Amino acid sequence: MINLNYKLLGKGEKKVLFLHELMGDCRNYEPIFPFLDKENFTYIFVDLRGYGLSKEIKGDYNLEEASTDIKNLISKLSFDEVILVAHSMSTMIAQRVALIEAKVRKLILTTPISASGIKVPEIQKKSLIRKMVENKRAIEQIVRSSSRRYNQTWINYRIDMGYSSSLPEARVSYMNMYLNTTDFENDINEEIEVNIIIGKNDSAVFAKNETKKNFSKYKNVSIIECQEAGHYPMIECPIFYATQIEKFCK
Repeated sequence: MINLNYKLLGKGEKKVLFLHELMGDCRNYEPIFPFLDKENFTYIFVDLRGYGLSKEIKGDYNLEEASTDIKNLISKLSFDEVILVAHSMSTMIAQRVALIEAKVRKLILTTPISASGIKVPEIQKKSLIRKMVENKRAIEQIVRSSSRRYNQTWINYRIDMGYSSSLPEARVSYMNMYLNTTDFENDINEEIEVNIIIGKNDSAVFAKNETKKNFSKYKNVSIIECQEAGHYPMIECPIFYATQIEKFCK
């Protein structure tokens, strides 16, 4: 059994575990650190295999492996209950963990992907995966398409993060996970509470109406839309994001 690496903040009774996106790692959450309630909560910011603090841990980089790794980490940390926070790509993993780990009491999903993945035209899908395999242009394309409101400094920062945060093979495998190989929509834990944070300026596939439709199988869903954010509300609006996380956790 491997042990994923993580950053730990706080000393509170409530445990909140964070998962990252495809083109970042736990550093994406650093802007919210000053605004978190560290007396009442303990926060665990995890890096998956091939990413950030766990970059040297090799694997298959797929849904089953990642969800099992998170389940094992929860067990290792001896948590009785935990709230899972996930962003984009890892929201699929969080939903899977909620199926196999009863200690997960609530999901907080940021700009989420449903359990059936993202449906895009076949030609676009093949182009994205090919560029990611070649390790060039795919990250730039994704960043530029989602960063039209922002300056070149932000674009450069996100592109650098996209390349430096993970191994190329990890990015390719996880992109395949949500574009091609995974669909467990019929198996989700419909009873678990799901709280969703989206950005009003995000891509169309993450828009509010799409999100409502994609998560309609859950019986207890709430959606908060951050008016000034795109795909990265934790970076674009950190005070708002930290406040919503705390509200959802309580």
